[in-house]
Amino acid sequence: MVQSLSRPLILLAAALALVACDKLPGRAPPGPVFDKAALEAGLDPSIGGPDTCVVMLDAKTGASIYQYGAPSVCNRPLPPCNTFNIPLALIGLDDAKLNPDEVVAWDGKPQPFKAWEHDVNLGGAWRTGSGWFFQKLARDIGPDGFRQQLSAFGYGQGQPIGAPEAFWQGPAAGGGLFISTAGQAAFLRKMAVAELPIKPQAIDEVWGLMADQTRSHVVLADIGASCSTLANDARSVSWWIGRMRGPDRDRVFAVSIESDKPLPGFEIRTRLIPIFAHTGLLPVS
Repeated sequence: MVQSLSRPLILLAAALALVACDKLPGRAPPGPVFDKAALEAGLDPSIGGPDTCVVMLDAKTGASIYQYGAPSVCNRPLPPCNTFNIPLALIGLDDAKLNPDEVVAWDGKPQPFKAWEHDVNLGGAWRTGSGWFFQKLARDIGPDGFRQQLSAFGYGQGQPIGAPEAFWQGPAAGGGLFISTAGQAAFLRKMAVAELPIKPQAIDEVWGLMADQTRSHVVLADIGASCSTLANDARSVSWWIGRMRGPDRDRVFAVSIESDKPLPGFEIRTRLIPIFAHTGLLPVS
């Protein structure tokens, strides 16, 4: 009888050890506790609604930390808008079509914003959102380069369908590339743990571009964007996506609102950062 019990006891002891180490499969590692009820209560009046999705993952394990919104909303294909600057820069840096220090000459054509009417390098283009810079980069990479890399990334449907210089900007701009909110979070998670077939230096460079603020050693890296989801401009999507990384946490998130009049991406960010801080997702300062 003693022998017959020894194996179950050993297995039980091993399982308890794993629990103690917080290493059970699919389980997120130890990290700061946040108030999910308070987060939900904060989201509802601030950005909530039937067309809102928030997906948050543990960057190391991929475990789901939080989701706001129905699965049908969080898995809805949406144009990435200028959040596509992330894979665009990664691909350009990886295949040497893009030198981060090279200053690219503005061609003199009038731009929607005066801040775009300058020669600029990658860092300057990222800060100002200079559309012509990223359009030129897209032309340099070309459809074949995108097709290969986006498929390898598992990014959306993996096809640069539509206008060569705006296939990420939605049907109103002639674009046909789509990705879901859950897909955005999954892509950022792959980027965070270097699971993309891209040089590590390229990934580090883009995280540096995205770095926005530091709170008690926690770095917030993010990007916001908006564009139309229908050819007639009747509906639009606004995005805020990013990563919160510190000694005690590493989390990626994607937020989307798709409606006839969604909040702009920068407004989503403005409203959510205090809520994230109040509920323990970010340090207060």
